[in-house]
Amino acid sequence: EAEVAVREAGARGMDKMDDKDLRAACASLVVFGFDSAGRESNEHARRMIAKGCVCAILFGRNVESPEQVKSLCSDMKLEALAHGRKLLVMADQEGGRVARFGGEQSFTDIPSAREVASCSAGTGAVTSIAKVMAAELKAVGVDMDLAPVLDVDSNPNNPVIGDRAFSSNSARVAELGGAFITAMQEQGVATCAKHFPGHGDTIQDSHEVMPLIKHGRARLLETEIPPFRRAIENDVAAIMVGHLSVPELQSPAEVQLGLPASMSREIVDFLRKGLGFKGAVLVDDMEMGAVTTSGTVGDAVVRALNAGADLLPVCHSESLQNEAIDAIYRAVKAGEVSAERFEGAVKSVETLLSWASPPARDLTIVGSPGHLEIVKSILQR
Repeated sequence: EAEVAVREAGARGMDKMDDKDLRAACASLVVFGFDSAGRESNEHARRMIAKGCVCAILFGRNVESPEQVKSLCSDMKLEALAHGRKLLVMADQEGGRVARFGGEQSFTDIPSAREVASCSAGTGAVTSIAKVMAAELKAVGVDMDLAPVLDVDSNPNNPVIGDRAFSSNSARVAELGGAFITAMQEQGVATCAKHFPGHGDTIQDSHEVMPLIKHGRARLLETEIPPFRRAIENDVAAIMVGHLSVPELQSPAEVQLGLPASMSREIVDFLRKGLGFKGAVLVDDMEMGAVTTSGTVGDAVVRALNAGADLLPVCHSESLQNEAIDAIYRAVKAGEVSAERFEGAVKSVETLLSWASPPARDLTIVGSPGHLEIVKSILQR
């Protein structure tokens, strides 16, 4: 039913949808995360799927072993199928210190982007690593990797990016990021480039506060933007917009209101019209400090949706996930979000669901000697 609602919203318009279908379509724009003591699909997850959510995000709290992750993803996907739709599962699997699946859980340990980039094999190393990552993600039912990080590591005092970035050189980040995207997507796993328009030159962490990017437009176009331009050329499935203040790319009114890039129509329009991006626009987690310190999650998701975002992650709290869905529904009903904008977002999500895999996979490759040897040989070069 909900998948029909998603298709109908994009294809024939919300004016022909009943109230139940409209609510399900609103829920399809919210990515949900959940905590489960036994690391299995629980009532929280089932309730969100029943409401119409079509994207779930996993964290380390949801991971114990390849077998367990496969079972978790399969259970959620079967639950979605029972409601007549697909479910796309995503996770932040960058390598290094941001990896939801590692050696302790019997996956292959993946080095940080910086460490892989420093290998003599260069793009070949990135391609090989991305293929290993994609094979293991696909094996357990994870459909999209919230990677690569395309921020340029230009500020040594940055508390959150550092070795998550490939390089301090923009052209190098673009080259290696493009290789990562192509290799992973050729293996059937979607990628999401982040954190547009660039989180590299900040001294604040958007998990806590909203960082300020002080650079002028010329510098941004020369350094921060090229990796994302390359990602678009390489058909990246999604781009994540960060909770960053970037005055040179925002309107004076947006700056005065203190809106981050994730809620900036000017920045999303630049991504869409200026750079020609046609994929799904995500924003960073709506429960991060850069958002919650200045307003409610409900207000923030409506602002982000109106700015042009398609997928709105609310990664922890079920009550905030429900707040987000209800806020979208009320805004759409009241005309605060236009039918055109709402239908465009729903259509983008429907397109992204083409990456969602069925519920069964072969685990023999996960953490296999072959994968371990690939990583070892690359790091030894």
